[in-house]
Amino acid sequence: MQKSSTKFGSLFFLLSVIPLVSLMSSWGAIIVEFFNRVTIFIPLACGIIGLVVSLFGDRGWPKIVLVLGNILCIGAWILLLFVAIYGFLAP
Repeated sequence: MQKSSTKFGSLFFLLSVIPLVSLMSSWGAIIVEFFNRVTIFIPLACGIIGLVVSLFGDRGWPKIVLVLGNILCIGAWILLLFVAIYGFLAP
């Protein structure tokens, strides 16, 4: 159970961090558009699910890395979504 939680936590972490990393590349718009076709909140939801699942993972450095990575990714997505939703409103 704990090993599968670590694997699923890693999978959800990757699903939430891939759009962030792809924004810095030339082909990033395609991946971000793919994630945003359903809803803009999918990477944030993957980060939250990854955090919850990784809390039940193996003890040691994999758990610490996954929890901290998911927390940082959730924070980055919250900041980006805040700017995207409220930052581009006309005054």
